[in-house]
Amino acid sequence: MRSSVSNNNVRTILLVGASRGLGHAMAAEFLKRGWNIIGTVRGTARTELHDLADEHNGRVEIASLDITQPDEIEALHGRLSGRSVDMLFVNAGTANNNREENIAQVSTEEFVRVMITNALSPMRVIEGLQGLVPSDGLIGVMSLN
Repeated sequence: MRSSVSNNNVRTILLVGASRGLGHAMAAEFLKRGWNIIGTVRGTARTELHDLADEHNGRVEIASLDITQPDEIEALHGRLSGRSVDMLFVNAGTANNNREENIAQVSTEEFVRVMITNALSPMRVIEGLQGLVPSDGLIGVMSLN
């Protein structure tokens, strides 16, 4: 993880799912509004969030997290222990791998995969990381469900 600027006047968002798409757009907008970002990405590959971090030296911290893996949520909480974020925002979403299928054709396995990612895992993230948010902070979720 990269270190973020430690300035008590600057607000910080922990933005889960910030590597691309809407999460990346949110990270860019929060930066424009003066926030520091702790953004999560799945895996170790370079993402659009890494480019944003390069453009905003010290204001974007990148952490690895696969929200479908409870041990990774716990590990992230441990890495951020002792810190506080003004907002925790969970941006999660996956769709059926075969967009041509109607609901009658979707396998139970595929349905379960989508629901774990879009419904169960965001709630696990909130439960596991809510302790980083003070009582006057914010928690939000956006999912494809």
